[in-house]
Amino acid sequence: MRKWIAILALAALLTGALLPHASFTEDRDTVLLARAIYALARDESYDTKLAIGTVAMNRLDSVWFADDLGDVLNEQHQFPIGRRYDAQSLKAAHAVLSGRRALSADALWYQSLSASHPREDAPLATVGGFAFYDRA
Repeated sequence: MRKWIAILALAALLTGALLPHASFTEDRDTVLLARAIYALARDESYDTKLAIGTVAMNRLDSVWFADDLGDVLNEQHQFPIGRRYDAQSLKAAHAVLSGRRALSADALWYQSLSASHPREDAPLATVGGFAFYDRA
């Protein structure tokens, strides 16, 4: 009996070591935001992921956008939401949902620096491969 308990305990430890970012307690908004961040900034730095998450949260806090994070993220042509996310995207989602911001509250829009039709106005900030703006 002790042998089986030891084997089960070892299996649980190995599972935790092999899947450190897996969690069965993540809420819907956290996972949805992590998926949006990953879809946009998968190959970008953590700071860029925080900036993308900040835009989503700034919109949530703005009177001009929906009052539900899912509605903000699912607004047509705004945030692509894939089916995957990684540990760094999840960490960024947790950080911005906890109140951390990488940009000012005015940053409500983003555009990839490699966009085929770049904006002509000056961005509020540039982080990684994205420029951030205060108006559409």
